[in-house]
Amino acid sequence: MLAEQPITVRTMSEATERQSVEETDIRVVAHEPEWSQLYVPEARRVESVFGERCAAIEHIGSTAVAGLLAKPIVDILVATVDGAAPSPAELQALAALGYVFLGEDGRRPGRWFWRKRGSVAFNLGIVPAISELWRDNLSVRDYLRDHPHEVRQYAEIKRQAVQASPNSLLGYQNYKREFMQGLRARALEWNAGRT
Repeated sequence: MLAEQPITVRTMSEATERQSVEETDIRVVAHEPEWSQLYVPEARRVESVFGERCAAIEHIGSTAVAGLLAKPIVDILVATVDGAAPSPAELQALAALGYVFLGEDGRRPGRWFWRKRGSVAFNLGIVPAISELWRDNLSVRDYLRDHPHEVRQYAEIKRQAVQASPNSLLGYQNYKREFMQGLRARALEWNAGRT
């Protein structure tokens, strides 16, 4: 049983050996308002795992933006007060909730990933509360919520990405990369102007 075994994965490359991060059935669907409703009880369960380490928890990604095409996977981001790696107890508690630990993102140290698949799919990440990782994710989400023309552009990029790479999550992400870099820059500029 996974919950009884010590979990030593600490990087994405180690996680790849243990559990592939690649997904091979890539599809985007019209936005479903129920995604926000599905987020709420799952966020409560996840928040209970991190307890006082949890500074904040947010629904991020495309399923958090009304009107945006999305992979039907609800993304949850937890901001931790200490920015530390997940503890063995947290790893075991998340495994008991059905989450598969994927390790630390090798491109963005300080971001740890899990996924849960079933009748409803979830991705989970934890990042330090005071970090670019937290700020950037919320800025992009909020910017999209406030800019419908960007939602339409992003939806078109997603359609093209699925057509170009229907069997590879990494290919899908690579196709979107240039657009996402520009979107992030516009979102950060917009966010800076709000404060």
